[in-house]
Amino acid sequence: MSVSVRKRRGSALSNSPNNDREHQKKCEKKCCDTVRPYCFVQASERCAKAGYTARWNHLSLGQHFCNECFEHFYRKNKPGYPSYARWCARWERESGDIISASPKPFFADLHLPFWVQCGQPGCGKWRKLPANIDLCHVRQDIVKCLNCDQPEEELVALSKDREWASTITYTPLLRHSPLTALLREYFPDGVGISPSITTHSLAKNPGVSATDGTSGSSPSSPAISSFPDPSKELVEDILHPFNHPQEGPRARAFTPDVLEEEEIKAFPGLSGSQSSVADLYMIIRNLLLALWYSKCTEYLSPSSCQSSLSLRGLARIWCAEQLPNVLHLLTKLAYLNCGYLPSAPRPFTFISNLDKKSTVLIIGAGAAGIAAAHHLSNFGHRVKILEANSRIGGRVMDDFSMGSCVGLGAMFITGVCNNPFTLLSRQMDLHVRSIDEDHCDLISEFGSYVVKEMDVKVEKHFNDTLDRLSEWRSAEDTVDESLESKLSQLHEDILAGQASYAEEEWRLLDFHYSNLEFACGATLDKISAVHWDHNDTFYQFSGSHALISEGFSTVLTKLSSSLDVELNTVVTRVQTLEDGQMCLVDTKGREWVANKVIVTVPLSLLKRGAITFAPPLSDRKLKAINSLGAGLVEKVVLNFPAPFWRGFIGNADFFGHVSTTSQHRGMFGVFYDMSPKHPHTNTPTTSSSAHSIGPPYILVTTVSGHALSEYREMKDRDVVDLCVRTLERMFPSVTVPKPLGHLLSRWGADPCAMMSYSYVAVGGSGEDYDIMAEEVDGRVFFCRRGNKSAAPTDSHRCLSQWDQGGL
Repeated sequence: MSVSVRKRRGSALSNSPNNDREHQKKCEKKCCDTVRPYCFVQASERCAKAGYTARWNHLSLGQHFCNECFEHFYRKNKPGYPSYARWCARWERESGDIISASPKPFFADLHLPFWVQCGQPGCGKWRKLPANIDLCHVRQDIVKCLNCDQPEEELVALSKDREWASTITYTPLLRHSPLTALLREYFPDGVGISPSITTHSLAKNPGVSATDGTSGSSPSSPAISSFPDPSKELVEDILHPFNHPQEGPRARAFTPDVLEEEEIKAFPGLSGSQSSVADLYMIIRNLLLALWYSKCTEYLSPSSCQSSLSLRGLARIWCAEQLPNVLHLLTKLAYLNCGYLPSAPRPFTFISNLDKKSTVLIIGAGAAGIAAAHHLSNFGHRVKILEANSRIGGRVMDDFSMGSCVGLGAMFITGVCNNPFTLLSRQMDLHVRSIDEDHCDLISEFGSYVVKEMDVKVEKHFNDTLDRLSEWRSAEDTVDESLESKLSQLHEDILAGQASYAEEEWRLLDFHYSNLEFACGATLDKISAVHWDHNDTFYQFSGSHALISEGFSTVLTKLSSSLDVELNTVVTRVQTLEDGQMCLVDTKGREWVANKVIVTVPLSLLKRGAITFAPPLSDRKLKAINSLGAGLVEKVVLNFPAPFWRGFIGNADFFGHVSTTSQHRGMFGVFYDMSPKHPHTNTPTTSSSAHSIGPPYILVTTVSGHALSEYREMKDRDVVDLCVRTLERMFPSVTVPKPLGHLLSRWGADPCAMMSYSYVAVGGSGEDYDIMAEEVDGRVFFCRRGNKSAAPTDSHRCLSQWDQGGL
């Protein structure tokens, strides 16, 4: 969208009252009203100032330099040329040739003045610093006017106009920015950073000074880590707001020089032809993300961010005016000012639409319900959660009776990079421990390790089968079928003309199939062959898997501490009243009325109609709900007096069990060593440094697939005995001691859950999640998949899916 600044009536615009020339040359740019430009450089003895020059060079409305100052630096025989030449050399060395070394960026980078705002109460006027003073040398919190009664320059009002940015003919760049440390893998001029200072070489040699005499690093710049080093995973390293240029996109990260759809939707002008507006927006957005990730335990307000807006010229005023809007959007979308901020004001003070706040009822106090309530309360909405169970957490349920936290439901952070639970653990000062996924011994029920050569052979065959599956479903005429039937067919196709599989190889292939059933929560005959891995179409949380030593329940308890939650309240009806209000009714006949309702109950309850909607849900939504499957995985926890398995698998975090039959391949498929290990505050440890610190010695295993049919009918004691016998067969050379205690989950029998996580059934598709989540008449909202990160199977993704969109 091409935008020109609105014409102002009255006397001709002038930067300065001084005009001692009879003939005045105006700026020739069509977008510029200035008839009496004023040179901001004033380096040449012959500077035109506000007088006549052969040509005015336009940087923006209100910012020009005269032809005499241009000649002073650009011509080799002029006094200013050495300074320009040194600047060009450095610029060309550090930049990516996105912005060429030329006079316009030179004058903008070194000669535009900085503008600062008076800190006197009731003033806040913008004042121009002398050109030789750099912003990094100014304590902006104590800046005061010499005379607060003196009016601001006319230029200030111009630059506050939203359309002023469309008159810019150069690219404003940050100096001394906290962004530099986060974006070393990008060319600075491509991501809004000046190549002449605080760039790649200065980061490596902090003692080097910039050509304009300022220090190579800002004393106020936060220490922020660059992209994660896989060999050294610290929590500070795995919270990173930007995608790596050499890697694919990942969850909850931005590409610093690209606009996201949700940003263009919020600010339609960004998609127009005026790139200067988009450039300035991305500078603000990237800076806010850098500030948040540098210290995500503190609330960001517009005033706390403005001092880091180190732009020369009027662009700083324009960005300061727009910063609250960008901060509002990123906060609304939960990219910053999210999580656990107990000292932050409630509601957030910079939110501009508090007059539109709603009353909201949320059904379900699981991760999604708590996250929604917490986020909406930040925006001033009055929220109440109605929970059917006698506890919060939903399918997060931790037990501490064995002397250590054990998760009977959601337990792992599946990808620590930018994961909401990683962020929350840092904000709450909890202990995060990474899981070593590279070491998993496979042990048969005959007490033998799987031979490496066989393991490699079968794994390659399994991966080849999945590759062929991907090729098959990419065809236009593909008709969905069960994952079981298609894998079986592809398996036979690959083996055609080859030697048949030995019995040991079949058992090992069953182990891989059981992992698929565990991942989806269902037997392969129920899972869609076309859409079984639909989650992979979304950006993933990268990095290793990890545990929070204190458990997910600790996180949710702290997050819900300030929320209004009513337990033991089973909602059975959601009704729209004649006045448009929403009414909820529970089993006791009690009623609650609010403007909006958010439904976060498990899919299984929607499938069996546990809640009646009036008016009824559409056939389209009901079809989508019934096209998705309610998956189930159960857990068994055993507490032993000694870690008998350590003599065989060492300090590995888990080991695999290869069953003898396909029917039982999901019975205790993997054993996880959940014994306590040395914690490092906010530092996930690797298995080599996380040695057990003594009892309790805990193994956690899972039951999935066809084995669940048998598990349902067994008593707890029988399940424990079967598990111990399995371990005895796996480790025949040692005596497996009697467990000191045990825990078993029964999610399938829990009337508040009846499932673990969902999957796409045969005939369904990933789009069914989106249809199921569509709002109803702007009043009833459902759990949904987010645009950049959320997926339906994990609790930690529930924490990243809420914005306050339609509320």
